[in-house]
Amino acid sequence: MWGTLIVIIIIAWLTQAFFTYLQISNYRKRIKELKQKGKIGIGKVSKKLGIGTIIFIVSNDCKTVVDAEKMSGISVFARFKKDEELIGRSIEELEEIDFKSKSKREAVEKALDNLKVQFDQ
Repeated sequence: MWGTLIVIIIIAWLTQAFFTYLQISNYRKRIKELKQKGKIGIGKVSKKLGIGTIIFIVSNDCKTVVDAEKMSGISVFARFKKDEELIGRSIEELEEIDFKSKSKREAVEKALDNLKVQFDQ
């Protein structure tokens, strides 16, 4: 009985490691592709218990959002999806929006702070 339980735990652990690897690979791939479109700001909000959010905001030199993607969830199955709500807006506009989700608002704020640093360089 203990042997079976240990095997199940090891298989679950290896499965989680595999899916975590796939998620990290997807994260790196998305960053690489989005960097080709302009300056990228990344905002991340992690929760120990609850839904975490990662936002990528891509801006051109005129400080207009040309692309945006969001990943939100609590599992390794979450993937990045286009965030149409952000695309086409100026950075200043995004600072004024009051998003319904607190984690999205925090992630957007962090991504915008990251973008501002790049524009100041």
